[in-house]
Parts: sequence; C-alpha cells; structure tokens
Amino acid sequence: MLRVVLDHIVLTSALLNPHGSPARLLDFALQGRLRLFATPGMLAIESKALRSGLLRKCHRMTDRELSELIADLPVLLCLVPDPGKAERTRTMMGEVLSCAARSNADFLVISDELQARNFEAGGAEIVKADQFVKLIGRGVS
Repeated sequence: MLRVVLDHIVLTSALLNPHGSPARLLDFALQGRLRLFATPGMLAIESKALRSGLLRKCHRMTDRELSELIADLPVLLCLVPDPGKAERTRTMMGEVLSCAARSNADFLVISDELQARNFEAGGAEIVKADQFVKLIGRGVS
C-alpha cells in the first residue's frame, strides 16, 4: 500500500471541496488504496486553518460539525510522532517534509509545483494532487 503525505493546502482542499483531485485522494484512502500520514502538529495547523475566519465563510460548518470533522482526522490519517526539539522546524512545509521522511512516504502530494524544486522529501516522490490521482488511476501501487 502506498504511503502518502499531503501538504496543508492539499489536505484543506480535500476536506472543503468534495469534487476536486485532493478529495479523490481521501476517497482512495477510505478505499484502502493508499495510507495517509500526518503529525499531531500538522493536525493542529489544519484545525487552526479550518477555524480561521476566511475558511469558516467557505465551509459554513457549525462549531459542532467542525469539531467532529477535526476529531475524525486521526481516524483517516495515520499519525507519525512530532519530531523532537532538535529536528523541529518552524515552517509548515518543513513539518510536511519531516512527516514524509519519518513515515517513509512513497509520495508527498503538494499544492505548488514550484515547491517541489526547492525541497527533498526523504526519498518520497513529490507530485501534485491531479498528477497523483492519474497515477493511482493507472494502477500505481
């Protein structure tokens, strides 16, 4: 089974838009075709983002619905321990890269193709969500 880490924008998009390529990745995870990984720190950032004023206007969830969604994330995502203080990074992308390395991810799915040129993901192949959906559709495993 493929091991995959989604960057913050891809994960947020997947949770808010059920029709896009990022949401297909959640579908694939629920079907058992891939395994998604995140750290508790990544989930904390996601929770904060979903509770922000701008995204609240987009998703229009009640506080209860939002709390239930956030509580369900650890069920959907396999949690990798946060890095120790010596390894901790201060950037969101650093957190995602650390998760990819620590989870031995096969793929890191990112929102911005330019980011791929600037980072290495500990052996994970870096792809955009639409590219990865096509790979899964071709039976890459």
